[in-house]
Parts: sequence; C-alpha cells; structure tokens
Amino acid sequence: MRIMVDLDNTLADYTHALRHHLRSTNVYGPLDGYAMADPCEYGLWRDPSWPFASYEAYADAHRSAVMDGLYLAEHPYPHAMRALWRLVEDGHDLLIATSRADDEHFRQTFAWFDRHWFDPAHGPTEYDVAFHFGDKSLVDVDVAFEDEPCTIGMLAAKGITVIHPDHPYCRDSGGITMSDWRQAPGIIRQLQEDKESTR
Repeated sequence: MRIMVDLDNTLADYTHALRHHLRSTNVYGPLDGYAMADPCEYGLWRDPSWPFASYEAYADAHRSAVMDGLYLAEHPYPHAMRALWRLVEDGHDLLIATSRADDEHFRQTFAWFDRHWFDPAHGPTEYDVAFHFGDKSLVDVDVAFEDEPCTIGMLAAKGITVIHPDHPYCRDSGGITMSDWRQAPGIIRQLQEDKESTR
C-alpha cells in the first residue's frame, strides 16, 4: 500500500515545540496567564489558552519560531518512527507530506527526518521514503495519516482511508482514530487484509 504521513501534530509534536519556543524565548512566560493547553479545535488563534488574538498574531509567532529552528525542535510522538520502519519492513511505500511553505528549501524538514529516521538506536537501515511538499489533494495514496480536519475530509472524499491522532480537534473526524503510533502497523495490516478479501 502507498501511505501518506503528515508531519506537524501527526508524526511530530508541533504544539509542544511552539509552546516551548514561546516560553524559552520569554515571549510569553508563566506569569502571563496563558496555559497554552493542547488545543480543542484546530487553529491555536481560536484557543483562549494561547496568547494569539488573531490569525495574524499566531502567524507572526509561528514565522519567528520557524526562523529559530522550530521544525528541527519538534519531537516525534512516542513510537512513531519505529512504526514507520515497521510499515516499510512490511512492504509499504511511505510518502511524507507537508504543506510547510515557510521552510526554506525544506532544510529543517530534511534535517529533522534524517536525524530521527537514521537514529542509531533503531539500528542500520537502507529504507528510504518519498516527500511531497504542498497540496495534499494531489497525492495518490491508499491511506493517509493526517490531523487537520479539512484535509481529513478532502482526502476521505477522494476515497483515501484516513487515520488520525486522538487530538480533541480531530477526534470526531471521519476515518480511523489512533491513540498510539504502536497501533499503526496493525491498523494497516487489517486494512490490507480487508482489501485483499474483497478482490
């Protein structure tokens, strides 16, 4: 199967990295009264626990964080990279897809992926993956791991099976909810078995 994997808040924890950036650069400290909680709806500017009065304020903070290496600072979710390895070991083709237009020449994205994909803790690998930058409606895949509600709907409308994390803002979206990346290989295995049984 051909599988698309989104990066921010699907494979890697964007929310935590941005929260850490805002606190560590003293832009918003603990005394400012912003809890910066995990958002209940997509768009941090809509969440009153974050210090953004508008989309523009959020976009400015995001751009500043990216310039300071935000994408490099994101941590993969627990078990995420090992789960991707298992998918490749099981014979699936991976496509890492992101709409990061602000990552100059995608340097942070490639450096981040190389650091975590080739982590010596996982052992040596010859596995490779493909990348797609931009409009996810153009991808030709069977399954997608994605967190953005509108993108989930768009991919589902194309007949793509969508697996999404159990974030409050996408929990009720269509598709399959996944609470831990360790579930991913089993979910894909079941989807493949279901597909083969209908031939």
